[in-house]
Amino acid sequence: MDVTLPSGKTIKIKVGSVKTSGNMARAVIIKDAGDDPDVTNGAEIISEVEYRGENKKRPRVTIRGGEGVGLVTKPGLKIPPGRPAINPVPLKMIRKAVLEAARQAGVVPSVEVTISVPDGRALARKTMNPRLGIAGGISILGTSGIVEPMSLKAYTHSISCGVDVATAQGCKEVVFSTGRSSEKVVERHLRLPEAAFILTGDHMGFAIKDSAKRGLKRITIAGQFGKFTKLASGHFETHCEDSSVEFGFLAELCGKFNAGEGFIKRVEAANTAREVFYLLKDGGLPGILKVVCGMVKKNALSLLNGPCKVRAILVGYDNDIVCVC
Repeated sequence: MDVTLPSGKTIKIKVGSVKTSGNMARAVIIKDAGDDPDVTNGAEIISEVEYRGENKKRPRVTIRGGEGVGLVTKPGLKIPPGRPAINPVPLKMIRKAVLEAARQAGVVPSVEVTISVPDGRALARKTMNPRLGIAGGISILGTSGIVEPMSLKAYTHSISCGVDVATAQGCKEVVFSTGRSSEKVVERHLRLPEAAFILTGDHMGFAIKDSAKRGLKRITIAGQFGKFTKLASGHFETHCEDSSVEFGFLAELCGKFNAGEGFIKRVEAANTAREVFYLLKDGGLPGILKVVCGMVKKNALSLLNGPCKVRAILVGYDNDIVCVC
């Protein structure tokens, strides 16, 4: 089947099955995300089209969300509350496809289209949808109509949406956490609305820059020592392929704290950031942990370059807060 992309180009989409009955048609495709890290890879996407006759004046295309497509319940997203979580570009593409088929058939139709994802409710639990106020299923996203290989747009888009939802609910502070473990710890200590807590994963740099002009009064950065050593040394895209724990950087800090040569060698030879964390904590050099935390704050402020305040919270490996800068 040929599909017209927003760019005007057309691509062929493999259709798994098509069934017709009376004025109804049902088509199934299998989502192919390529090598994109997408939880919907391999999911069934179903389109059901009901033809309701001709409209004399102009075509009418109504698009609904069926089973497994989320419902927007909070303001701040591109789709208003009460509507299915189908973003503007996919909506436009669906309408365009229907109208192209109608022209070929020589009719001016009234059509209702229902998009369903049978496994969508379960898949949504692996996404940020529940936190964004999208209930009951996944979102139908996209800006180009195709999956870009190894695209990170889906993740960074969810970060932007998270900030949009937070500010729409009146939040003046957001908490960017590098992982769920650190987020759960700061949730217990900070009395902020649920919407204020946003997971950034490996994209703290994007989150900070994207939030620079949102009118926030403060950004809090929370993370454990491994990610914080990367942020402290200036690496704000912290995936293991993009940066590694800076053992040399940590060894240099130990030297500035007059640690012995034997201690510094143990830091340089460490296997993990967790090992170094406990070396510092139990070896009489907890001040270095505070320095690392302070450097995260300083580097984040340099990315913001504005009036927004920054707080950094280093979370320990025992569900505790080690220090706040």
